[in-house]
Amino acid sequence: MSDETQNDAGMDAYRKVLKDLERRKSVIDAAIAGMLALMGESETALQACLPAALSTRQEPGHVESDSFAHLTLTEAAQRYLAMANQPQSTAEIAAALQQRGYPTESRNFRNTVRSVLDRHAKTVGDIVKVQKNWGLAEWYRDGGEAGD
Repeated sequence: MSDETQNDAGMDAYRKVLKDLERRKSVIDAAIAGMLALMGESETALQACLPAALSTRQEPGHVESDSFAHLTLTEAAQRYLAMANQPQSTAEIAAALQQRGYPTESRNFRNTVRSVLDRHAKTVGDIVKVQKNWGLAEWYRDGGEAGD
């Protein structure tokens, strides 16, 4: 691999990291502004500091065309499951993420989704396997059961 090709690949990696940091910065800035507003107990200031996406209430299941574009795969899957409000198959999750702007270069995105969710379910536990589908663990904390 030539030095120029390596440099281009390195710059692509930096661009991806920068894009992710910029996405997270707006969330952190909103959180800081929210805390300052809460400390001042000003509801008007609190509403003014929220990003537009957070300050408007959407109908359950409503998904914007770019809802998942700047999220990790597990964040996007969690958001989709919360919107769907019921367990979804790997195929349904993969299709919904791609239709709503989740970027991927995977040759078999469904297998990628299954693998990532399976690993996440085993290590973190906030996404669970519900028979042959996926659900949010919070749905099953009040006596419901998630099956294998």
